[in-house]
Amino acid sequence: MRPPAPASHLAPAARIALSSLLVLAACGKDPGPAAPADSAAPLGQDPTVPAEAGEARAGVVEAGEDGEQALFGGITAEGRPGDVKLYNSLIQVVIQAPGEGHGMIGTGGHLIDADLVRGPGEPGRDTVEDVFLGFGFSRVFDARELEILSDGSEGGAAVVEVRGTDVPWAFINGLFEYDEPVVPELSLDICTTYSLAPDSHVVEIRSELTNTSEETVSFTPQEGSILSAEDQRAWAEGRGFEGRDDGPIGLIASQGRRGEAAVSTWSAVDDIEVSLLAELTSGLGIFLADYPRAELAPGETLVLARSFAVTPDVGGAQALRWAEQGVDLGRLSGTVSDDAGPIAGARVHLVDAAGLPRSMALTDAEGRWAAEVPEGEWTAYAVAREDEEQVALPAEAGRTGPFAVAHANALQRALLAGEAEATPLAWAQGRQSLGALSLTAVAGEEVTGSFVLPEASGLRVQVLDDAGAPLPAVLDVRHAAGQPETGVPEALRDALGVPTGSRATWAWTHTGEAVLDLPPGTYTVTAGHSWRHEQAVETEVLVSSGRYTELSLTLEEVLPLDGWLSLDSHLHASPSMDGALPMEDRLVACAATGVALPVLTDHDAIVDYAPLASALGLDARMQTLSGFEVTTLRRGHFNLFPTQSAGPEVPNGGAEPWWIIPESTQELFERMQASAGEGALTQVNHPRTPGMFAFASYDPETGEPGKDELWSPDFELFELLNGGVDELEDLREDWFSFLSYGVPVVPMGSSDSHYRYIPCGLARTDVFLDTTDPAAVTAEQVREALLAGHVVVASGTTLRVRATGEGSEAALPGDTVVGEEISLHLEVGAPSWVAPGTLTITGNGELLHEQLLDAPDGASWLDDTVSLDLAEDTWLVVEVRGSGSQGDLWRGASPYAAANAIFVDVDGDGFTAPRSFGG
Repeated sequence: MRPPAPASHLAPAARIALSSLLVLAACGKDPGPAAPADSAAPLGQDPTVPAEAGEARAGVVEAGEDGEQALFGGITAEGRPGDVKLYNSLIQVVIQAPGEGHGMIGTGGHLIDADLVRGPGEPGRDTVEDVFLGFGFSRVFDARELEILSDGSEGGAAVVEVRGTDVPWAFINGLFEYDEPVVPELSLDICTTYSLAPDSHVVEIRSELTNTSEETVSFTPQEGSILSAEDQRAWAEGRGFEGRDDGPIGLIASQGRRGEAAVSTWSAVDDIEVSLLAELTSGLGIFLADYPRAELAPGETLVLARSFAVTPDVGGAQALRWAEQGVDLGRLSGTVSDDAGPIAGARVHLVDAAGLPRSMALTDAEGRWAAEVPEGEWTAYAVAREDEEQVALPAEAGRTGPFAVAHANALQRALLAGEAEATPLAWAQGRQSLGALSLTAVAGEEVTGSFVLPEASGLRVQVLDDAGAPLPAVLDVRHAAGQPETGVPEALRDALGVPTGSRATWAWTHTGEAVLDLPPGTYTVTAGHSWRHEQAVETEVLVSSGRYTELSLTLEEVLPLDGWLSLDSHLHASPSMDGALPMEDRLVACAATGVALPVLTDHDAIVDYAPLASALGLDARMQTLSGFEVTTLRRGHFNLFPTQSAGPEVPNGGAEPWWIIPESTQELFERMQASAGEGALTQVNHPRTPGMFAFASYDPETGEPGKDELWSPDFELFELLNGGVDELEDLREDWFSFLSYGVPVVPMGSSDSHYRYIPCGLARTDVFLDTTDPAAVTAEQVREALLAGHVVVASGTTLRVRATGEGSEAALPGDTVVGEEISLHLEVGAPSWVAPGTLTITGNGELLHEQLLDAPDGASWLDDTVSLDLAEDTWLVVEVRGSGSQGDLWRGASPYAAANAIFVDVDGDGFTAPRSFGG
């Protein structure tokens, strides 16, 4: 079928009519049984060939290294061979073929990748995970067939059609463990076309929904989207970056956080509004907007028409939407520059006469900006302030996509390693905003106004250890004399993305060097690395306009490595649905806080971070371990590690799809342990906040759960600390209960960090591996050490415990010693920014020894031996607990450390637990 003239060249009403004709001409077929992912026919045009101006193309991505060059990569890229690339000279998108996919949607036929077209050698910047059609937060569209109706070879629009039906949303129904979906089967025959005209930024999406049942069905169609929160920031007309409000919404839009493309969706014919479920789903990274509720009689059809735009800025999408609605527009334009020349990547916000932000333009490489807006009075503000978080990575680097094709991630690693070159995204920082421009938009006319800003300024920071070697670090930069002038009214600062508050920026460097873009002013800079190092503070650091002040900071190592390596067994990044930082930043953040063994446990996805760590030059500082977190709603969360990813070709890297509802938690454990593979350990996460201990009503007095179906005893590890000590008392009681009933599960400390600013290693597990070189450690050695219980759980404080009995060798935590007279050699260390507090020794639940630590000798707070005379077999736990704060770099956490239990067998016949089940 050859479509008529390009839709984008027609008037708005004609565009809608044309799209409807395309749908009606192609749809209405029986979707039939599910087809394999490679069933698209015909193959269309070769998608590795760039589109010229005036051309649109569609083609199936073919298998093999050459065919996969059609896919462009990015943080959420997941296009695979068999999917269809739809593109022109401006934008490119990928439509997923029928079959199972990654993430929370899992069905085919959706738009899964989108980006502007970029030049050769430039990394892809996809930030779209799924744009999908849903029904009542319970059902989703599932494609059974995919066909290229027009590949663009004869001119005009390229058109792709997918056909299928509504199916239960497996992830959501499994999350709530519904016996039946909230929305019953609708029996809809659904046909969706994706149409892209030449020289257009908009993919027109039309869905025809036909009731094939013999009864009337009632449902609420939903426009769903899952975007990369790491690289996209929600923008709403009238609210700007303050986020979307409840109620009707004209444009579902978000802007790239550092110059990535804006992505937007709007309906051409229907009113849509923010779903009542939006707040609930936002925690999962899902945005839902409701169409009007529909009621379809048998054989009746509903047509949904919407536009999906990929533009350099949200202003471009706004102009397209207004034009489609027939609004008379005037053009506002100008430049943003400084004394040195044009400023690329400045944000020009346009606020209407009512004081509402309604558009935003991004300056190009020549400093030019332009926006088409309705007639009236407008105020323009130019913003080129610093990011509130900065990571010292090459400006030209892209993002690793956990499920992107190999060539895309290989390019990213080469850029990080300095082995390739690319053009950085335009994103201006480090400049003070000065005033505003008043402009009047007149329909059909162009009005210009330009900004001249101060030149960029900031800090060049070098962090060294006391031997003069570069040291990874976290930098906390604060205004010493309050916020400098922003040039933006206070009421608009959040809406326009202007930083507020006392902190100018956080920063992380894995190389010890960082260039921080900051406006002129006076700053206080705090640098820190690990709990083994002192911190450095510089006050009254002056930054002048147009200059980058040099600053060198030295962090003294006061507690050398001693055979124990720090492990954080609960970490998230972009592969998680609620991760808020890219994979690169996760590793940099762990290097900055000295964590040697980061365990990457993304939600429901297994990803190998090791090649990325090597590209960042971190092999000597850390050994990454792969794992994943199972994230049920009513049974708890569980980490499994070490394991290996099955690769990007397998949905979610082979992580267990727990949303297939189990009959019991025991069944779930058997499934997830089988998927993780032999040797993987199971860790119960945040057991009472909430977690399995709470859900199953574990009773520490009886050692039994109150709800057997929600319990499994098949775990080796549990989190005693999850970020801090807030839940410590209840979990400490659980731990002591396990020990008293002879169940020696191993306590763990972890950060559960989903952000840069929640420090990797905020809580940690020190593991005895008898080496100071993480590169020499294997996953099997870590596993064996954890199973042996050779661990100390800690936050801030370093605790070492060895026990000797009558003639026995020194025993580590987790070991057993023999004899009635036991000697515990205790060492407690901490830098000056940590006050450990009080040391206690607990035996079989009773306090045996207590000692205040208040007279440090440098970083050593205690180096002594305590002798105990014991009359019965006893488990011993040594803890050190402080009541102060570790300071802002460590989120004000209270210091704490606990060595795993040492078991004392007084008569040499084997350790006997003090309690027995049913006794």
